[in-house]
Amino acid sequence: MKYVIASTAVTDEIHFADGKSVEIVAGGAGIYALCGVKLWCDEVMLATGVGADFQEIYGEWYEKNHLSMEGLIIKDEKTPHTVINYFEDGEREEIPLYGAHHYKKIETVPEDLKPYSETAKGIYIFKNSDPEYWKKIIQYKENSSAKVMWEIGCDATYPENYENIKRIAQHMDVFSVNLTESRHMMAKDDMEVIIKEYQSFGIPLVFLRRGAAGAVMITPEEVTYVPSQKNVNVVDPTGGGNSSSGAVLYGFCEGFSPKICGTMGSISAAMCLGQYGVPEKITEEMRQEAMKRAK
Repeated sequence: MKYVIASTAVTDEIHFADGKSVEIVAGGAGIYALCGVKLWCDEVMLATGVGADFQEIYGEWYEKNHLSMEGLIIKDEKTPHTVINYFEDGEREEIPLYGAHHYKKIETVPEDLKPYSETAKGIYIFKNSDPEYWKKIIQYKENSSAKVMWEIGCDATYPENYENIKRIAQHMDVFSVNLTESRHMMAKDDMEVIIKEYQSFGIPLVFLRRGAAGAVMITPEEVTYVPSQKNVNVVDPTGGGNSSSGAVLYGFCEGFSPKICGTMGSISAAMCLGQYGVPEKITEEMRQEAMKRAK
């Protein structure tokens, strides 16, 4: 499989600030990143731990989208269930229904990824800055041609952890992070200062996400501003960053320019924002339309 998504699949229960609620929708960073790549390429799969109930919850969706279950490992009876509460200022909280310990039991560990590090073209990892986890991933990466994207979990982006984050990110091919997280962990407000700091990382690409304002594609030599897609009917903002990150990894691995990679990211995000949860089916017509818009 060319593209491997190393993050969780969960069931989301979403409560919006306007009082609307949606129960039992496919979610988790892994599922959204999977969709972000799937819009452009069929050779993508999720590699993660799941519950024994995963087939019952996701089987039909997987079948509709012709997705491989090869990378799924049953690690518990239950697939994680997350309650997401949105607030009027756009912020949100996520509560794992079965507790943080269950989530940790289910999540992908480096040993799950080792076989794919030897064969994949690109690997997406959504993770905090756990040094032991990354020590193993970096070791695998040294003997692999696979390009690795790290989309950092927001729980790791605090100022005292910044130097550790930088050390890990400097081993990555692509680092995905949003502007709010960047301001918090760098303790800086000025976006231009933040961009220059990311350029000092010396890595091929930093994908700096700015929500509705678009993204900044940062390389050591150049900075490219990419707008978000126009006229997007945002039904559910969940997963926009994950889906765009998946698409950017795909574009990067396929050799597209930073501008086109960013545009592909915004197109995948727009697709995932247009309904509650992920799209029911990603069709060939959707792919062809996306390719036209990315040019």
